[in-house]
Amino acid sequence: MKRVWMAAVALLMVILMMAACAENAPAETAGQTPAAESPAATAETAATTETAAPDETAEPTSGASEPVKVATLAGPTGMGMIRLFSNEAYEVSLLSSPDEITPKIINKEVSVATIPSNLAAVLYNKMQGGISVVAVNTMGVLYILENGDTVESVADLAGKTIYATGQGSTPEFALKKILAANGVENVTVEYLGAHADLANAMAAGDVTLALLPEPFVSTVLAKNADIKVKIDINEEWQKIFGEDAGMPMGVTVVLNDFAADKAAMEKLIADYSQSVEYVTTDPDAAAADIVAAGIVGAEPIAKAAIPRCGISFITGEACKAILSDYFQVMFESDPKSLGGALPDDAIYYMP
Repeated sequence: MKRVWMAAVALLMVILMMAACAENAPAETAGQTPAAESPAATAETAATTETAAPDETAEPTSGASEPVKVATLAGPTGMGMIRLFSNEAYEVSLLSSPDEITPKIINKEVSVATIPSNLAAVLYNKMQGGISVVAVNTMGVLYILENGDTVESVADLAGKTIYATGQGSTPEFALKKILAANGVENVTVEYLGAHADLANAMAAGDVTLALLPEPFVSTVLAKNADIKVKIDINEEWQKIFGEDAGMPMGVTVVLNDFAADKAAMEKLIADYSQSVEYVTTDPDAAAADIVAAGIVGAEPIAKAAIPRCGISFITGEACKAILSDYFQVMFESDPKSLGGALPDDAIYYMP
């Protein structure tokens, strides 16, 4: 009897414990799925993760590549590449002197630049071959102007003071060579930093003799009728080195990192060539673009200057032939003009 009673008590305790568990059970034991683990909630979480991830890690998908950074001078080189100014593939900086462009090349802030021919050799030597010459873009654009009537030949420059720009580059070394070839030694040359500064001083009558390139020559002539072109430096150069000799004033260079991209180089050469053709064959239309870009102040001046600017785009073997002769002359005149050494053939980019 006692065993029956004890079994009944044990059964009663089990029943009471099961009832208590039922009352305190969490919701999911009653057939409810937690919201965080429901199929809908899991899919929503996954979708949120998948759409958020690209915003945090993906690159922009505009599809537009970065424009090629170009530096050029406010002169014939800038005029020749005028169509690149409005081409979205390029970001062109218009500067007033080679001194402003040089650090941009060395620091690789630009991929393409137009600079004096001898400066290309200087930078090639300094950068241990880090740049390549793509083309000669300007031939013979230097002239000596006078506010007066005392100069008719190079010999007449003896004992005079000439104001010039381009110290340390082609204008300085070309003038030295021409003076020496004509036996003229006692000439004082005073250098200013920017072409525009000298042009303004000349037009204002503050300077009697000046060595200037186009289009600044045409600017001065338009502003002061008393000033005349007295000596064409390119003609004097040809008297020394022959009628077929040209004086390559400016070149287009690229960083070798950029030159390694064949497609980009082909596009640059095509775009630049088309721009030069546009300027030289349609000067009326080009003059308006040149003025809009801030290179020249008025269309009549730009139109007058274009034929005398020697704007060109000579590439490949022709470029090499012109520059190698020029570099040799400059080196024989003053090795420092090329940075102390003649550049080897690797300086030339061959399309």
